[in-house]
Amino acid sequence: MGFPIGSILVWETERDIESASQVGPIEVRPRPSGSTVSYLLDGQQRVSTLVGTLQLGDMREAIHSHVDWRVYFDLESSKFVRAPRETLPAKYFPLASLLDTSEFLAAANKITTDSEEDSKHWLHRADRLANAFRDYQLPLIRIREADLDSAVTVFARLNRTGRKISADQMVSALTYREGDFYLAHAMDDFQEKLLARGFGDFNRVFLLRAVLAALDRDIYASDWADLVVRQDIRSRLPEGFESASGGMICALDFLKNLGVVSDRLLPYGLQLVMLGEFYRICPSPEPRVVNLLKRWFWVTSFSGWFGAVNPSKVRHALREIRELARDEVDSFTVVDLNEQALPFPNRFDGRSARVRAFMLYLSSLNPLSVRPQEQELKKIPVKQEAYTIGYVWKEPGGDGEFGSIPANRMFLDKGVYGNAFDELKGLNDDDLKEVLPSHGFPEASLPELRNNERQKFIRMRQENLIRGEKEFMEQKQVTLPPVDTGETVADSDASDSAY
Repeated sequence: MGFPIGSILVWETERDIESASQVGPIEVRPRPSGSTVSYLLDGQQRVSTLVGTLQLGDMREAIHSHVDWRVYFDLESSKFVRAPRETLPAKYFPLASLLDTSEFLAAANKITTDSEEDSKHWLHRADRLANAFRDYQLPLIRIREADLDSAVTVFARLNRTGRKISADQMVSALTYREGDFYLAHAMDDFQEKLLARGFGDFNRVFLLRAVLAALDRDIYASDWADLVVRQDIRSRLPEGFESASGGMICALDFLKNLGVVSDRLLPYGLQLVMLGEFYRICPSPEPRVVNLLKRWFWVTSFSGWFGAVNPSKVRHALREIRELARDEVDSFTVVDLNEQALPFPNRFDGRSARVRAFMLYLSSLNPLSVRPQEQELKKIPVKQEAYTIGYVWKEPGGDGEFGSIPANRMFLDKGVYGNAFDELKGLNDDDLKEVLPSHGFPEASLPELRNNERQKFIRMRQENLIRGEKEFMEQKQVTLPPVDTGETVADSDASDSAY
């Protein structure tokens, strides 16, 4: 279409810097010693896409790569498509043949249709496509006679608005030295550890904030170029990362004991950042302090505390949790532990902290499998990779009145996604007396299940869930909400694009 796709930024230097060994599926040839090399600072995804799809040369390279680079242009619909599994249609023109004259002619000769007019039309489209790529001008910005600090600072300035890369990658670029600590790689390794604990999708921004906290820097800092220009900060990154990651591992153990075994069950990413900072300073707290932290977690989860305060108050809360870790205070004042819980949500939204707190209550019931078993009933392992949140009853033709309410959602075995009502009906009465309470259904709802009264069955569960969750809050020393039902508020870490 001729639309602009931005510029490409390269740094020309004679220095040897660690860099990627491939551009798309194409190996980068080693340069002669002492020669000038251009390092790509901005535009890697665009260049990889162009090189991978247009310059394959041998289609086998696309198949053996971890990415399938075979892309075709549908000459009939004028859309780009993936390689089909079946026989390649004549209307699919391979992009890898687009810019080489001989390969273009060979591909053009394969364009055949029942209509000579259609064949000419398709050839004309293929020719226009080739010209669009041949004539396109891609701006190239070259940085010469600059040191690495200057090059990556230019890169940071250009990326400040668009945020084309992640925050940790930005810090890594700005602090990189040959043979030195590379933050992005360290965070990749740490995410593998998080994956094993069910937190593989935990937002990397929060990991970076934990490192900033360990370095006693502002956890909301976003001007990475200015943040790490000082040598004292740069040199402390390895120490800060190791300290922060150790604290977060201890915090994950603490959360696991509360039933938070997945990032999908963690109400706020900042809770893990703060708990990680506490355990970084105090790895072995006294039981009294652990109980205080537990109450802090449940209050902030059910009250939506982090969703209602500004960054300044979060900073004060972080300072106080450090003081608690150093035994300088013995209670919380920034977070009011007597703050009321938000009302029971009237809509199920897995991004909502209040809904996630509700899910933790559901998890505490130890939900059992809804599938008929020949042996004893199985508990559903509530882990990210082992369960799904499905429907009790999905109304035909859409969500309807009951589609979005929390009482119509429940933990299910992986593979059972909706209409658990029918699965429940397949269980005998003795099994149901165990299964129903484990999902928050009152035992008195069994006749409604047998009589196929789906709406009444869900309403009875709703009333029972509200009562049960209140009892759960009282056990956790959370002040009860003022009313039974309410709006599902925007109480997630939305400002950080957390989930």
